[in-house]
Amino acid sequence: MKILLTNDDGIHAEGLQILKQILSQEHEVYIIAPDIERSACSNIFTMRNELLLTRIGDNSYSVSGYPADCVSIAIHSDIIPEIDLVISGINHGPNLGDDIHFSGTVAGARTAIIFGKPAIAVSLDSYHAPSPFLEEAACFIKQYIKTKLLIQIHI
Repeated sequence: MKILLTNDDGIHAEGLQILKQILSQEHEVYIIAPDIERSACSNIFTMRNELLLTRIGDNSYSVSGYPADCVSIAIHSDIIPEIDLVISGINHGPNLGDDIHFSGTVAGARTAIIFGKPAIAVSLDSYHAPSPFLEEAACFIKQYIKTKLLIQIHI
């Protein structure tokens, strides 16, 4: 499966990098994420400023914009192959209650849904750096994709 990862914590965020490492064991994983932390930005798109896209490494790009910009670029350009799933996160902090309306992490997944792609937003109620739960959460997502989501996407 081809998976796009994004977030609102920035391209170098530990949660994003651990998720890439774990999911790359079984999937083709791409990252397009903001160049810096962009928390609480909701579904904002960059409209009047130029977006700078920078290749960071194999299948990894940073964007001088927001999570919604990252997902739109992934879906509407030929920078990466057509993706099957978008995962936004793993966010470094909770997205609970009304927070989901303002969360850039949730907005990354919401943008994918708006453009017709299945998506998941993943957040941890932890601000620890490094968090002992990030690898465990990434393994859970990997297993969830294998046992639940993969069946739903391809039916």
